[in-house]
Amino acid sequence: MTAAGLTLAAAPATGRVLQTAPETVLTDTAAAQVGTAAVVPGKSYAFAAVLGGRPVRWDPCRTMHWRSNTRLAPAGALAVLKSAVAQVAAATGTRWVYDGPTTSLPRLAALRTSSTAPQPVLIGWADRASSDLLAGQTARTAGIARTRYLVARSSAGSVAVTRGAVVALNRASRLPLRGASSWQAVATHELAHVMGLAHASAGNQLMSVVLPARVTSLQAGDRAGLARLGRAAGCVPFAG
Repeated sequence: MTAAGLTLAAAPATGRVLQTAPETVLTDTAAAQVGTAAVVPGKSYAFAAVLGGRPVRWDPCRTMHWRSNTRLAPAGALAVLKSAVAQVAAATGTRWVYDGPTTSLPRLAALRTSSTAPQPVLIGWADRASSDLLAGQTARTAGIARTRYLVARSSAGSVAVTRGAVVALNRASRLPLRGASSWQAVATHELAHVMGLAHASAGNQLMSVVLPARVTSLQAGDRAGLARLGRAAGCVPFAG
C-alpha cells in the first residue's frame, strides 16, 4: 500500500526496446468489510501499487472487458454489477464491454499469470468452499479483489500495466442489492480496487476499509483517485 496524493512523474517515452521479458506481479488481496466504524479524517485516496512514482493501472485507452458469475447471487444481481461498472467507467473515462456470463469461479486461478494479454475482469459471488480468495473470511468481509500486472524493464526505466483482475463477492454477507452497505456499494468498492485504488484512510469515502454506513456510491476522494488512474492520465506505453 502507498500513501495518497503522489505526484505523477512524466510518462516514459513510447517506442522503447524492452530488454527483459515482462514480469507478472500479483497484488495483495483488497477486501471490503461491512459493519460499523467511526468516521475519521485521513487521506481521501491511495494507490495500491506505485512504480517509478506512477500508480500501476490499466491502459485506459484500451476497451476493458468483464464477465460475471451470478449463480450464487441474489436475484437482480447482474443489474447491480452493471451499475457498479458504469460508476467506475464514468470516474475513469474508460470504456467497458460486458462479455456475458461465465461458469468460471472467482478464484485466484482465474488470473492467467502465464499470459501477457489483457483478460476480462471476472466478478462473481462465491463462498469459502468455492473460492480460495474467501478462505478464512467471515460474513463481515463482503468482497475481495485480486489483480495482476506486468512490469517491463529497459535501459530507459520500467513501465507497468494491469492485465487481469478477479473479484469474489461473499454470498454469506447477505446484503441488500442497493443502498448503504449493499452489494452495489461493495461491487463498486471492489471495482475501484481493480482499477488501482487502495483503501482510503479517510472514513467518509467508499474506499474506506469498512464501508461507511451512509455512503452508497463513489465520493469526491474516490473519484479524484480514479481520475488519476483513468483516461485523463493518458495511455500506458506498454508494448503488447
